[in-house]
Amino acid sequence: MELDLLQKTELWITGIELHGANLNEIAAVTARVLGLPAEAVMVVDVRDRVVVLDIMRRTVMAEQIVGREKELLSALNRVPGVRATSSAAVHAQGILGLIAADAEQREEFLERSTRLAQQVRAGVARRGVVFASGREVQEGLIEDTNSPYLISLFEQHGYRMRFGGILPDDLDLITGRLRSAVADGYGLVITTGGVGAEDKDWMVESISRLDPAAATPWILHFHAGKGRHLKDGVRIAVGQVELTTLVALPGPHDEVRLAAPVLLEALEAGWGKEVLADALARVLREKWRRAMVHEHHG
Repeated sequence: MELDLLQKTELWITGIELHGANLNEIAAVTARVLGLPAEAVMVVDVRDRVVVLDIMRRTVMAEQIVGREKELLSALNRVPGVRATSSAAVHAQGILGLIAADAEQREEFLERSTRLAQQVRAGVARRGVVFASGREVQEGLIEDTNSPYLISLFEQHGYRMRFGGILPDDLDLITGRLRSAVADGYGLVITTGGVGAEDKDWMVESISRLDPAAATPWILHFHAGKGRHLKDGVRIAVGQVELTTLVALPGPHDEVRLAAPVLLEALEAGWGKEVLADALARVLREKWRRAMVHEHHG
């Protein structure tokens, strides 16, 4: 289970005597015991029988720190020039204080933490928000049929959904709204529209800002600069930021209805973003392929 240190990152080792000890070695041994990179631990203060170290990480895994006090003191006692006296102890504020937990209760604590983490993930995964997009929706020129449909469909499958509002045609503002949804603990963020080839379509780029490794397969290809097309085509996007899956779907309602069951199936099966994006792209490409064949034969 990942634990947020909440900016309380100092470890105080008391009852420890130094005689020509190498502070870098003390930091390196501490890092090794805690399963951290050497550069993540630094000695920041030395006083009479006290050494203060800073853990330069925002988060740590529970198993890295819980009940590690005796192991750490024993390892430090083997460093040349260091002696851990009989009164030696490790102190810390906040989460890091778990290092002094009873070692005999370590496994029980970690098992309980794992169960809690699984419950949290499951709860977050079932909490979703849907955003519409575009000036035409914002000004009431067209009805937003996508959001009510998606909310109803996902709620029928056990999700707790809400409507997040209409996103403007602005890359920075879209990115800010999506980032806020991630910070608010939504496990699923779905957007509709804004994936086209015009200069007002920024949904894919926004998700790629939040997740530079987002999967963004093509649905249709165009020639950039032809007509209103300033991009090479239409893409969708699936990104992952911490516990949040972000999905950018097209705006046409028939395409949303085609993609939504695939999205539900993928989420239930735990597919990764690349597999999910490819599955969504396949069903949408097939729709366009059939339309083009029909037009050609028509």
